[in-house]
Amino acid sequence: MAKISFWLRIIAASLAALGLSAVLGGCSSIKFGYNQLPEISSWWLDNYANFNDKQAADTKVALKSLQSWHRKEELAPLANLLVQTQGLAAKNITPEQACHLWDQTEKRLEALATESARLALPIVLQLTPRQLQHLEKKWREKNEDWKKAWIEPTAEDLMKKRIKSTVERYSDFYGKLTDAQVKLLSQQLQQSKWNPEWGLQTRIKRQQMQLQTLQDLIQAQTKPDFSTAAAEKTLFNLMTLSMRPQDPVLMQQQTQLEKQACENFAQFHNSTSASQRQKAQRQLKSYENDLRDLI
Repeated sequence: MAKISFWLRIIAASLAALGLSAVLGGCSSIKFGYNQLPEISSWWLDNYANFNDKQAADTKVALKSLQSWHRKEELAPLANLLVQTQGLAAKNITPEQACHLWDQTEKRLEALATESARLALPIVLQLTPRQLQHLEKKWREKNEDWKKAWIEPTAEDLMKKRIKSTVERYSDFYGKLTDAQVKLLSQQLQQSKWNPEWGLQTRIKRQQMQLQTLQDLIQAQTKPDFSTAAAEKTLFNLMTLSMRPQDPVLMQQQTQLEKQACENFAQFHNSTSASQRQKAQRQLKSYENDLRDLI
């Protein structure tokens, strides 16, 4: 969470599970992106799973159903959550308030994961060994790209990249930052508990667990005691691994990172001026309006 503006994290996390994180650049983009989500998400999933014709058709139907459910059940709660963020953006906040807001966002993601698991299970159970091999290959390719971006650069170059990216994101949201604020962000990144090696290890462990779980699910459907409800719960756990790792060590590290992110954000936000907070409020209000327009 420390890598991007906390408010943007709240917005992006609320919508990213439906593929909207890339279209947060403007109001019209959010509306257009949301309406195009079934098509965009279908293409993205097919790229990883290499669906056959039936699977592709079933996936499009499921994604349209998911979008209809999300529009009806989740857009209003998300808009209300953005109202809360606007109130917090106007004043100093504590790390506990920041983490509480993130916890509320996670609840919305969990609701989305529950419905996604229900709709996705019939498609997941159709996956073949060859398709799982294709998925594993795509993950390896993406891991190589990740290594090039985060492991191969020198520590100095990587830190410069992280500082530049973080400053740009905060500037987009709060407006021009002061030299002191840039220095603060730099110090926070240098003291961050996150590091590329940990990120890569976590990424690979999560992929291995996901692959094994998918294989187990597909095999389990042939057994007499197969339970759809239990399978949906397993798929839910799979979808929420990045938020709540099942490995105790990874979970502890995740908790530490989230705690530090809340502390860092509260510290930075409390350094902002009245005009910067007003700009953040306007941004949050525009996102709220967009969500309500989509209802």
